[in-house]
Amino acid sequence: MAGDPGYSPEGAKALDITGIFSVSCRHIFICPNGVIDLHKGERYRYADMCFAGPLNASYAAGLRYFVITYDIACKYKINFKSRCCTPNCSFILIPTPKGEINLVFCVNKFHQESHDDSCAAKNALDYTKYVGRTCGEGVETVWAQMNWLRYSTREMSVGSRIETLSEHFNDWNWQKTLGIGE
Repeated sequence: MAGDPGYSPEGAKALDITGIFSVSCRHIFICPNGVIDLHKGERYRYADMCFAGPLNASYAAGLRYFVITYDIACKYKINFKSRCCTPNCSFILIPTPKGEINLVFCVNKFHQESHDDSCAAKNALDYTKYVGRTCGEGVETVWAQMNWLRYSTREMSVGSRIETLSEHFNDWNWQKTLGIGE
């Protein structure tokens, strides 16, 4: 997952939307309903909601172990379960009646260098089970292709903006599907 820090142009204080947050699977397919707008001051609420669909579907399919990479995973993971996985929260994103869910949060390898040594070691993919040699930076590659959309979508109405972004992310997934065999 990633937020596009370059999405906000100069003068972003006047904008309602300050960036985009996306959730993708390991092979860098953007998850259905996995892209949301970031609103200034919303903290993690919308990012949590972005995880609802992919994690619920995966949990329902029987998966119980998830590795989430994010450039600020060390901060994002704090209270994630209390925000999203318990009946006490205001919205339950991931109901877990069939057993415990194992969530592991790691900092992407490129972003590890900007964290202090103790944080980088605790949140390193290198020491995490079941990830092999994953770098966790795959979702960042999406922005190399999609960053240009910020210029045309930043002044659109909400509906037009969502439709435009959806079309481009659907095309991204389709192109990945066509080329995955190569």
